[in-house]
Amino acid sequence: MKLARLMLIALFVLPASAAPQFRPVWSAGALNDIESFSNSEKIVGTHYFYWYSYPDHHFFNDGAHTIDILQDHYPDPESVSFNSAEWHAKQLDDCVKAGLDFIMPVYWGVVDNYFKSDISFSVNGLGPLQWAIEKRRAEGKPSPKIGLFYDTSTLLPGTRGEVGRSEKYDLREEEGKDIFYRTIRDFFYQIEPRNWAAVGGRPLVVLYSSSFAMAHDATLFEYVYDRFQQDFGMRPFIIRDNSWGGNTDGVTQWGAALSGPYINSRVAQVGAGYNDSAVPGRSTPIRERENGNFYRWGWNQILNSTARIVLVETWNEMHEGTSICDSREYGDQYIQLTRHYVDLFKAGEKGTETIELVHPDPVPRPPSTEGSEYKDASAVSVTLGANGSSSGIRLVPGQPDGPVHNAVIGGEGCAQTDEAGTGYMYFSVVDPFYYDQKVTLHVRYTYWDDGFQSHVLEYDSHDSSATLNGAYKAAPRVTCRNTRQWVTKEVTLEDARFVNRENGASDFRFAVINGSMAVRSVEVEKQPPSKINRAESGG
Repeated sequence: MKLARLMLIALFVLPASAAPQFRPVWSAGALNDIESFSNSEKIVGTHYFYWYSYPDHHFFNDGAHTIDILQDHYPDPESVSFNSAEWHAKQLDDCVKAGLDFIMPVYWGVVDNYFKSDISFSVNGLGPLQWAIEKRRAEGKPSPKIGLFYDTSTLLPGTRGEVGRSEKYDLREEEGKDIFYRTIRDFFYQIEPRNWAAVGGRPLVVLYSSSFAMAHDATLFEYVYDRFQQDFGMRPFIIRDNSWGGNTDGVTQWGAALSGPYINSRVAQVGAGYNDSAVPGRSTPIRERENGNFYRWGWNQILNSTARIVLVETWNEMHEGTSICDSREYGDQYIQLTRHYVDLFKAGEKGTETIELVHPDPVPRPPSTEGSEYKDASAVSVTLGANGSSSGIRLVPGQPDGPVHNAVIGGEGCAQTDEAGTGYMYFSVVDPFYYDQKVTLHVRYTYWDDGFQSHVLEYDSHDSSATLNGAYKAAPRVTCRNTRQWVTKEVTLEDARFVNRENGASDFRFAVINGSMAVRSVEVEKQPPSKINRAESGG
């Protein structure tokens, strides 16, 4: 096939009274061209962020192009564009040098609204990527195969561009399952089968977090497997984030670049470090790279595991400082390191290096001095609603998984989660009051006892065994009794850390299960214990 005649732009049809639907860019016979990895083969891939185009796509935070939001930087930023086959070709060449077998474009394709302006790169960039592969093939050069990293944040109605809808999709229902599946299907409709990253003849799908859906159950993946079988004559090879329930071919966990490698029997994930200081509003802890030692330390653990698939987090997420690609800061250091450990991994060598990390845990950002008047206070609090007030605690709105609104319920002003499924309400405590201490705290909050199934207080803790190195430790679950009254609950935290590690630089959140929850007020008190009864009491 001549390169000039190669069409890699998705075809559309317009059924009567229906949104545009994707059709494959390839013929059915192309499925015979799949070049698959074997089930027993050791393979390594990476997350490929292709949303960059200088200067207007993900480089700056203002129209004047003066506020740089990248932590890591491309050596030649003017050449970077998802529309440029030459830029993709450079990345592919470096991936081969790093010994990578596959890349996973971080896909933001939105079913039924693919050309929404802020995410149209997700479709538009796949053609130039494959043009680069075809050119390299014509020149006798190898390229990594292409798998799917399904960024499930595209399930959010706001990301999808659905006006007037606030509730997340329920992946137990046909509507949600259909959108979830078609996102996967349409990605592979756009990728020539000979370019697929396939394991045992089955195309690779890696999933991001489940938190962007209202709910799901074990039927979701069987639905995906069955429909994919109908459309492609094979089942996909699905590696799910461990936040998903159900049975898939493998399990991984996002966050290895910050919290250290995630390793299970078949799949491992590893990263070089994390630093999102350049992004306005972020205060996530920093994982120092320690001149490559953090990456070496993670790879040595993987070499001593049974994992056969390794996911490197990430090739080029420049905002969060997790990149291993060629960069102004590190040159090709991490390309060379990756190749070294990939070769050891595939040769079956064990990890023999003894590496002492200077910072075994992520390093919290320096505490803010804002709110210094609360340094010696015994308690801080916030009242919510349109006329609420903050005294050392603030509600953190605007989180993708935590939309809230003001309401009046039972005659009282409050804040209420928008979701009808699983939603979150985030709070931040001023750093001068409590930051990285080890003092017992008592959290009192008053909520409306109706409209949801249960809720959990999840807080930033010192417990490294809890989710994301303790950033989301769960207190005991509270079941809704549907009394339709304001109820006050008190929770004692013996290991709170509160170094702003939760989304939106918050310290704790309420996770609301199956419904919408309203909160009237929150108070955090240091020892001594409060005088009210620790059991629930009428508000």
